[in-house]
Amino acid sequence: MSDVVLFYPKVESKAGLLPAGLLMIAGPLIEKGFKVKLIDQRFEDDWKIKLEKELEKGPLLVGFTVMTGKQILEALAVSRIVKEKSQAKVVWGGVHASLLPEQTLKNKNIDMVVIGEGERTFLELARALKNKEDISEIKGIGCKIEDKILLSERDGFIDLNDLSILPYHLLEDIEYYVSKKSKVTGKDAREMALFTSRGCPHRCGFCYNMKFNRRRWRAMDAERVIKEMEFLRNNFKINAFNIQDDEFFVDAARVERICKLIKEKEWKIEIYSAARVNQTADLMSKDLLGDLVALGFLGIVFGVETGSQKILELINKDITYEQVIKTIDRFKEIGMMSKYCFMAGFPNETMEDFYRTTDFIYKMKERDTSVRIPPIRIFTPYPGIPLWDLCVEKGFKPPRSLEEWASFDFDTVKMPWVTKKLTKRVKNVNIMLSYLKLDPEFSSSFKYKLSLLFGRWIDFRWRNHWFNNFFEKYLIKIFS
Repeated sequence: MSDVVLFYPKVESKAGLLPAGLLMIAGPLIEKGFKVKLIDQRFEDDWKIKLEKELEKGPLLVGFTVMTGKQILEALAVSRIVKEKSQAKVVWGGVHASLLPEQTLKNKNIDMVVIGEGERTFLELARALKNKEDISEIKGIGCKIEDKILLSERDGFIDLNDLSILPYHLLEDIEYYVSKKSKVTGKDAREMALFTSRGCPHRCGFCYNMKFNRRRWRAMDAERVIKEMEFLRNNFKINAFNIQDDEFFVDAARVERICKLIKEKEWKIEIYSAARVNQTADLMSKDLLGDLVALGFLGIVFGVETGSQKILELINKDITYEQVIKTIDRFKEIGMMSKYCFMAGFPNETMEDFYRTTDFIYKMKERDTSVRIPPIRIFTPYPGIPLWDLCVEKGFKPPRSLEEWASFDFDTVKMPWVTKKLTKRVKNVNIMLSYLKLDPEFSSSFKYKLSLLFGRWIDFRWRNHWFNNFFEKYLIKIFS
């Protein structure tokens, strides 16, 4: 019999990221003697049979982690099954339930929500249910008592160094979560997600972190990070790590210590993570950047977001374009891959602001043709972001129920200030990106030479902002 069932609802993609939040919650429960069953709907085709078998045994609760968007629909459907077939309490956690706990609890199939970090809260809740104690005094939960919704936030955050190694044995098959290719080089590897810190001290206007983590960054110390890496290497032959932290490079001394310990281990590994250009341009020494490359940090992704100074200030990005260029130059010199992400469609953004973004992307590619630019995303106001009030002022009508949030994502939501003209240009720009400023020395193949020829035309169109009526996309489809 399992005391607690943890359920990861499926999403559109079967992307093999670890259900890390559930594993982190499971660790303290297991340490205190609770029996835990984890079901990942993304990969377990017989998930319903497994869930119903567990429900027959009478678990205390079934916990869900849920993100804003289509995952809500799956979680609701499974929550209904739990309510119909058992007396177990349905508990939702994760970012969406934490930021909109009252609205979430209005759904009749949800009994409680865990607000914020769940390790301590979930353990206290399981204890209370097992001992049939009053749950209303537990900090960090939302619950229904006599048809009233009670919310209680928890002060402070946990020390990540107190967490044990994740209970990977709860996963049905670890291979679901191991990528067989390196994210950086594309070569054969065994890559897995790694989480070493939480939160972010910065104040970007489009990010949930300001409300969810209150600008508090906290991290495992270097020794604890190495311990997790070593466990994954020894038990699952992992030799590449995709660090999924919101912000990995906040503490340069910690990064230096991690590098030193990796060097002592003499590991041959690859590491991919995110950073900010103000860190790599101004706060990291040339020696540290060189050590990163030598020890396996082969790729870093950055958020630049926009080429418009007006929009950069609107979203409180707190970086400069000089830092972007300096980072490109430094990474080119040390031979590390760098990727730069952009968005469009912010409130108050004009077409001229968008063209400033495309102009800056061109400038970046002129500086180094090897820099990677992923497809530009249309800005979408998710719960808890600082730009929320401005979006509402500009005509955005937030979903009024949990079910309405289920159809809310980058691809389906249309902001009232985002014109069809801009949307069309963004789509065309994203197709052109693959041919922009191609490196003539990259490949000698005939197909690549044709791409170079086509790329010169794309460069011309790009410089002149000819992003409408892009009939060449049909030729690209045939050519591909």
